[in-house]
Amino acid sequence: MDQKLFDAEQIARRLGKMRDTPVRAEFTRRLEERLGEVKGDYTRVLRVTREDFVAEAEAYDAVVVDMLLPTMEDVPVFLYRCLQALRPDGLLLATTLGVESFREFRAAWNELGHVVPLTDVQEAGALLQKLKVALPVVDRDVMTLTFSGFDRMYESLRDHGVGNFAVKRRKGLTGKERFFAMQDMYERMFRRPDGRLPLTLEILYLHGFKPAPSQPTAAKRGSGKVSLVRIVGEAANK
Repeated sequence: MDQKLFDAEQIARRLGKMRDTPVRAEFTRRLEERLGEVKGDYTRVLRVTREDFVAEAEAYDAVVVDMLLPTMEDVPVFLYRCLQALRPDGLLLATTLGVESFREFRAAWNELGHVVPLTDVQEAGALLQKLKVALPVVDRDVMTLTFSGFDRMYESLRDHGVGNFAVKRRKGLTGKERFFAMQDMYERMFRRPDGRLPLTLEILYLHGFKPAPSQPTAAKRGSGKVSLVRIVGEAANK
């Protein structure tokens, strides 16, 4: 029995179209900027572009995954392989789309499935902890794009590979009446005073390190040498 939630082949085919678009270039620029901000020597960097990448174990200082996670059926296994490619204390940096992405569409079309798989911050953080990533951090950027009209916006979405990737999606094209009803609702709900239509994209950054003995760790509970009660009491008596 097929237990897959998403049509991975369709996702990869669609998202492959967005490699050279301005928005995709901006995703990459922001990711590379964050890589440059992390302290450390990251000379050997693996930029992963395919799920079935091949890499020697512990061969890289950093592994960078640029908006590839939405195409994955099994993200934990994929990220585990990325960690295996890192040297101890090597950096893992990845991006994915957050749940705030396309929120206008969800509001205008309450049965919308026409987005790539999305992740929230808590899910991303839990995943890093499950993989035992050291010093895990998940943060976010929110981009708001604007378009002159709905047709231009919808065309841009298709150029960027956005579609309904659920395996159990309704087959066939969306009926024209339903599509135009959604378009009308979107315009009535979100058209700005200047006539432009907004579209929200949330980018999540997953950031952490492969465990290494040299990394700082939290002290065990009860291992403190000085009583906090005593310190507070002395401060209160001054």
